[in-house]
Amino acid sequence: APGLIAAGIAATQGTADDQAKREDRICRHEAGHFLCGYLCGLPVKNYEITDSGFPCVEFHPSGEGEATGRELSQEEIAALSVVAMSGSVAEALSLGEAKGGENDLLELDLLFRRSKEFIGAAKQQELTRWGALVAYQQITANKNKYESLVQAFKDKKSVSECVAAIEGRA
Repeated sequence: APGLIAAGIAATQGTADDQAKREDRICRHEAGHFLCGYLCGLPVKNYEITDSGFPCVEFHPSGEGEATGRELSQEEIAALSVVAMSGSVAEALSLGEAKGGENDLLELDLLFRRSKEFIGAAKQQELTRWGALVAYQQITANKNKYESLVQAFKDKKSVSECVAAIEGRA
């Protein structure tokens, strides 16, 4: 019976190896967001170590800063499409599949609804695909910077240290 209890506990908690893989996946996902947001010129809105112990980043839609309650321009929607898709793209590039990203797609849908111009279903799909393509291009073109940023996220570095990792000053 103790073996069954131990197996049950291990199944719910996972192994240290499972935890390391989860941490790697989350850091790769969030580093994808950070890198693409930075490359799109978007200022960081929020960066924090969450309750689960992992870094999480959020961006303003433009250099103008806060956009609460206002409609978003086509340029802002385009940049945010890249950022939204970049986490899943980073996971897929690094690990062969993306397990995260559902919340990113929900957030992107909310952003589409805040557009100054109506964005129908076909245009939303087009923007989502375009965002994934640009994210892919940015991450692959900046692979070394991305890997430095992943390590910075694993080390729970500050925003300025993450920027330094991208700019090669780390």
